[in-house]
Amino acid sequence: MKLNKHYFLILVVVCAMFICSLLVFYLQNTSALKKVLAEQNQQDFTLTLQDDADITELSKKYSFMYDLLAYKVIYDDKNIFRLMKDTRSIDIPMYSEGAAPKTINEIAIDKNFSQDNQLTLGSALTIGNRTYVISGIFTLPDAIMPMVADNGLAYQAKTQAFILCDEAMYSIWEELEKVSYSGRFMEELSEEQQQNALEEMRLNPNIKSIVSKEENPHILAALNTKEKMFKICLLSAVCILVFTVIILLTTTIIQNINETKSDMGILKALGYTTTQIAKKYLIIGVFVLVGGVIGYGMSSIISPLFINRINATFLVPDIPQNFNGLQFILFIIMPALCFSILAFGLAVFTLRKPPLEMIYKTETIKVNIFVKKRQKRRKTKPFRKTVFRSIITNNILLVFLAMLTGFMVSANLQIAFSLQAMADKVSSITLKGIEYESNVRYQEAKEMESLKADTPYFVRDCKMEFPNGEVLNNGQFMALYNSMSLFKLYSIQKQHNIDISQQKGIVVNDWMRKKYDLAIGDTIKIYINNDIYPLPITAIEQSVYGETVYGDGAMAIQAGILDRAVYNGVFTADNVEFDNKQHVFVSKFEDIVKSSSQQKGTYIALSFLFIIIGLALSILTIGIVVKVIITANRKYLALMKAFGYTNSECNRIVLSGFRIIAYIGFVIGTFYAIALSHFLFGTLAKSSTIAIPMTPDSKAIMLSLIIFAISYELIMLLYKKSINAVSLQEVMMK
Repeated sequence: MKLNKHYFLILVVVCAMFICSLLVFYLQNTSALKKVLAEQNQQDFTLTLQDDADITELSKKYSFMYDLLAYKVIYDDKNIFRLMKDTRSIDIPMYSEGAAPKTINEIAIDKNFSQDNQLTLGSALTIGNRTYVISGIFTLPDAIMPMVADNGLAYQAKTQAFILCDEAMYSIWEELEKVSYSGRFMEELSEEQQQNALEEMRLNPNIKSIVSKEENPHILAALNTKEKMFKICLLSAVCILVFTVIILLTTTIIQNINETKSDMGILKALGYTTTQIAKKYLIIGVFVLVGGVIGYGMSSIISPLFINRINATFLVPDIPQNFNGLQFILFIIMPALCFSILAFGLAVFTLRKPPLEMIYKTETIKVNIFVKKRQKRRKTKPFRKTVFRSIITNNILLVFLAMLTGFMVSANLQIAFSLQAMADKVSSITLKGIEYESNVRYQEAKEMESLKADTPYFVRDCKMEFPNGEVLNNGQFMALYNSMSLFKLYSIQKQHNIDISQQKGIVVNDWMRKKYDLAIGDTIKIYINNDIYPLPITAIEQSVYGETVYGDGAMAIQAGILDRAVYNGVFTADNVEFDNKQHVFVSKFEDIVKSSSQQKGTYIALSFLFIIIGLALSILTIGIVVKVIITANRKYLALMKAFGYTNSECNRIVLSGFRIIAYIGFVIGTFYAIALSHFLFGTLAKSSTIAIPMTPDSKAIMLSLIIFAISYELIMLLYKKSINAVSLQEVMMK
C-alpha cells in the first residue's frame, strides 16, 4: 500500500483522533480537578440551621466534622469583595502563588481577579480607604462557580473578588456577617451511609437547608453538568467515528486487496507462501499509527485552549496535562495492531483461492434457483438498469458506505446546529416573561398599603418532598399577587401566559417535571418552618432550571403559608440600586442577560466539534466512496463506453444511484439525531440542574441538507475526470 494512494486513511484517522482526544482530555481535566479539590478536604455539604439548633449535637448524630463559613461583603466604589478569614479546615484554599496573609496589612486574592486586573504578588490593592499588599493568589474548593456579591449582581471576574485575610484585618470591617456551615462526613462512613444521612438531615426540623456538593451550583453542580454533557457528546462521537473509521478502513483494505489480487495469484503460483504474500498488508497498521499520532498530537496542543474556553466561567486551579500512557496504547497502538491483523487476515482469506482464479479474477458462482430467476429477470430489463443492479448486488458494502455518508453528515451537523440553537433557546426561555428592570428583595416584609406601582411577591425558603420520595432541600415558594405582572410564567403545554390568580395549587418548572417525574395533579409536600403544606401541581411553566415553585397570594393565605397579604420583594420597572440596610439583593435584567450569554461558550465549543466531525469526515467519506465505486466498476464503465454510452451517461448510471442511497442515509441520520438527542439529554436532566431543550429544528435540517448536497455534488464533479479516463483498452489489459 502506497502512502500517496491511500492518504485518505491518515486524514480519516487524524480527524477521528482529534475529536475524540479533545473530549477525552476535557474529561480527564475534570476528573483531575475533582481529585485535587478532594485533596483540599472539600466539603460534602453546606447547611444552615434554625435559630435554636445546635451544630455540635447534629455533627455527633450524623457523624460529620464541620467548619464555620463566615464572610462579609464589601461594596467599594468600583469593586465588590467577599472577605473571609484564612482559618479553614474544610475547603482549604489552594495557593497557586505566594502564601496566606500573616499580617493585618496583607491579603490574598482569587486567581480570576488577579488575571483580569493583572495583579501579582506584592501588588497593592485598595479596599475602601485602606491599601493592602497581595501575599498570595488562590482558588477555593467551594467556589468553583463563583458568587461574590450577595445582592443579586452576577459574577464578573474583573470587578468582584474573594479576599482571604487574618482575623485582625477581618474584624476591622463592620459589614454584616453572614454565617453557615460546611460539613464533611467521617471517613468510616460508606457512600450508602452518607447518602442515608443526607436524606435524614434534609427532613430534620433543626436544619433550615442542606445542599450536597453535587447539587450546589457553586461547587460541583455546574461542573458535573458539563462533565455529563461531554460524556454524552463523547459517547455519540465515539459511536459514529469508530463505526465510520472501521467501515472506511475495511473497505479500503478490501478494495486494495481486490486490485492486487492478480499479483497475489502470480506470487502464489511462483511458490511464495501465504504468510510471505499477506504480510505486506501489515503496513496498514503504520498508516493508522501515523494518523493516530498526528491526531493525538494536534489535540494535545489545542486541548489547553479548548479546556480554558470551556472552563472560562469557573474559578479553578490550573491542572497540568500529563501524558497518559494507557490512553495512548488504547487510542493509538491497539487500533493500529487491530487493523494490521484485519488486513493480514483478509489477505490470507483471499489467498485461499487457486492461483489461476486469482490471476484472472474469476469467481465461482453456485447456480441455484435464485440465481436462475435473477438471470431471467435481467434478460427482460433495460441494459442500464441491469448494469446498476449488478453494481449494487456485487458491492453491498459500497451501498452501506454510501448510506453512511448521508447518515454521518445528517447526524453530526444536526446535533451541532441543535447545540447552537439550544444555547439560544435556553437564553430565550430564561428571558421570556421578564419585563422588569429590577428584582428587589427586602429584608423585612411590607404591608400592601406601602406598595407603589410595582409587582409584589412574597418568597419563603422551603423543602419539597415529591411523590417519588425525593427531597429538594434548598427550594423556594413564591407567592405572586398579580397575574398580569412584570414577571410572567408561560405554560409548557400551550405556550400561553399562566394566570396565577386562577391556580388553586402550585406551578413547577420543566426541569422539576423531568427531574422528579412530575405531572399536573401530583401533590408536593412543602416544608416551611417545620409545617407541612401538601399542594397540588396545577400547571408547568417553561423554565429549564431553578428550584422555585409559584402560587397565587390568595391561595397561599388560604393554605396557611401566609397569614395576610404582605410582600418581601417586588418586580419593578425602575432601576433600583442596592442598599444593604434594607435590601437582601437587587437583581437587574442586564445581569440575567450577561449570565445567560456566559453559558453559551460550552455549547458553541461542542457544536464546533460536531461541525468538524460532520464536514471533515463526510467529505473524506464521500471521496473514498466515490473513488472505490469508480475503481470497483471500471469494467462496467469500459463496456458501456464500448457500447456507445457517453461519459455523462456513464456518470448517471454508475454514480446517480448511489446519490439516492446517500440521501436515504441522510433521512435515517435525521431521525437518529432527533432520537439520540431526546434520549441522552433527557437522561442528563435526571442527574443535573438543567433540562436541555432539544427539539427538532427545521432550519438545522435544511442547512445540513444543503451542506451535504453541495459537498456531495462538488466531489462528484471532481471525480468525473476519473470516469472519463476509463478506457476499454486499460480494462482488457488488466
